[in-house]
Amino acid sequence: MVAVKKLSNTFAVPENKFHEEVRNLIKAKHKNIVRFLGYCADMQGKMEEYEGNLVMADQRNWLLCFEYVCSGSLDKHISGRL
Repeated sequence: MVAVKKLSNTFAVPENKFHEEVRNLIKAKHKNIVRFLGYCADMQGKMEEYEGNLVMADQRNWLLCFEYVCSGSLDKHISGRL
């Protein structure tokens, strides 16, 4: 199984910074770290109203795919509530 994290409101994050973080996730290998499997990056134009005019705005969608771990959330492990 795969866990997918959708990143929203990414307009303030430069694309090169996103790719740098993906490279870091790929390099991270440890028994206590959920394995990073891959990502999907998509950009589409969307018509938006800005100051009374219709403009074409870029809408970015970034998805991160990780190995699914069914042992509960990390905060429960840390707090001992599992």
